[in-house]
Amino acid sequence: MTLASAEPVRLRSAVGVLAAAVGGLVLTALVALIFYRAGGLESVAPPVVLNSADLRLMSGQGEQIATGLEVKQPGPQGLISVQGPAGFARASLYRQLTWRADGVEPSHELRVIWTTLAEPRTLREKRLPPPTEPNGGTVDLSLEPEWRGRIAMLGLAAQGPLERPLVIRRLKLQAPAPGVAELARLALDEWTVFEDWSQRSINYTAGAPFDALFPPALMTALWVGFSAALYAVFVPPRRAGGRWGPYLALLLLGWLVLDLRWQWDLSRRLEKTESRFADKAGDERLLAGMDGELYRFLREVRRQLPAKPVKLYIVSADPGDFQSGRARYHLLPHNGYMKFFQPPMPGVAHPGEYVLILSPLPGTRYDRERRLLEWAGGSLPAEMIHAGAPGALFQVRGG
Repeated sequence: MTLASAEPVRLRSAVGVLAAAVGGLVLTALVALIFYRAGGLESVAPPVVLNSADLRLMSGQGEQIATGLEVKQPGPQGLISVQGPAGFARASLYRQLTWRADGVEPSHELRVIWTTLAEPRTLREKRLPPPTEPNGGTVDLSLEPEWRGRIAMLGLAAQGPLERPLVIRRLKLQAPAPGVAELARLALDEWTVFEDWSQRSINYTAGAPFDALFPPALMTALWVGFSAALYAVFVPPRRAGGRWGPYLALLLLGWLVLDLRWQWDLSRRLEKTESRFADKAGDERLLAGMDGELYRFLREVRRQLPAKPVKLYIVSADPGDFQSGRARYHLLPHNGYMKFFQPPMPGVAHPGEYVLILSPLPGTRYDRERRLLEWAGGSLPAEMIHAGAPGALFQVRGG
């Protein structure tokens, strides 16, 4: 074959690769659309179900029974409150709440309550409409302006006297069937979402939300696979002379798309890092970090501790979480001990040692008059040394 005759062959091959790539993209979008419209959404984004055993009674008196969480008496100001973990569900996707409870009266002012991952200490609420079903109802939260981000905690609250026990049976948060326009919006959001630095960024990049409906790597693999299949159908290997160049070109095209998206993400990270840490050093840099608020609190804690290293118990609702680890690190060389979800008992903590409690820690309170840390099943004589929004420092005392 001469050079002149090879040029049209290369051109036809390039046009064929381009046409196959476009066709593969259309097929990928069509398959994803059919999958989610046919009911596949529940397998990718299963409902978040909080049964009565998953709920904690935060205000009121009651117990678990066979049919649910029974509340017999309200708490202070007639408030009843139960809550449980929502698994960081994506608010833009999980918009339909179904609740089941027995004994709800019209005077109870039933409300759904929640907190978000971004603002875990800010409690949000929405009054629920009257029950539309026996002992329960369903509400659409898509128009609620505060329903956004990642939902960390979900619960129910009621106000008013109880003429009979209130039995809370279940909360269910699910994603309603999306339309074509909504699927397109979700796909665009997931492909353009910004993944900031995290504790695993050095070894891993997700490139999309952890519950993504259109994960870039999977979508790109489908695109390349469909494109290669289309090229093989319209340009069989026997007609192409057995060359693998077009298939390699499709593979490199998919790789390039993923790499460009990653480079775009890295450039945004660089801009954010530069704006946050540029021209800062020492404490200024630590205060600008992702745990800046915690570091500001721990800096005050350190000032209350002796210069000589002491024994320090770090108590957190999640003993192995990021905050506990960072607290132990920032307070070195003091001997910090983690893995405590409640204060240590008097036989474990001795007078003169210290206890650091990181908020929030439900079920634990400090009695200032008796100078006593109290929780279900135990108490510890202690003196409060320092307190702030992220937590409090105590010193164990004798007696």
